[in-house]
Amino acid sequence: MARKNEGKAKKPAKFTPCYIPCRIEPGMFREEFLVYLDAIDPSDPNKKVKAQLFVDQREVAGVSGAPKRHNPAPAWLRVTLVAEQGEWAEVVLPQPSQPLGERILIASESVREKPGL
Repeated sequence: MARKNEGKAKKPAKFTPCYIPCRIEPGMFREEFLVYLDAIDPSDPNKKVKAQLFVDQREVAGVSGAPKRHNPAPAWLRVTLVAEQGEWAEVVLPQPSQPLGERILIASESVREKPGL
């Protein structure tokens, strides 16, 4: 028996690369950063949650200053925008974060197409 959807091409989902503000300091390895983010608490949208993750240096742009251990510098983290609704945006991080995982909610106003704009 043939399936109904055979022969129909699926429309690819549109995921947009973008940047969100963060703070960075050197990671455990030479080409790695420890990234700090302020995300929206998924269980209470009126609260913020501090999240952190390790990423490759290529995932970070627009670094202001020289990041040092225990003295993070402002920067922009490349993420993928998957949904935007009102004041919130859902983004996929380059690596899972603690404690929220790889998808987080942030304020829509903080999402940029290019770092720092």
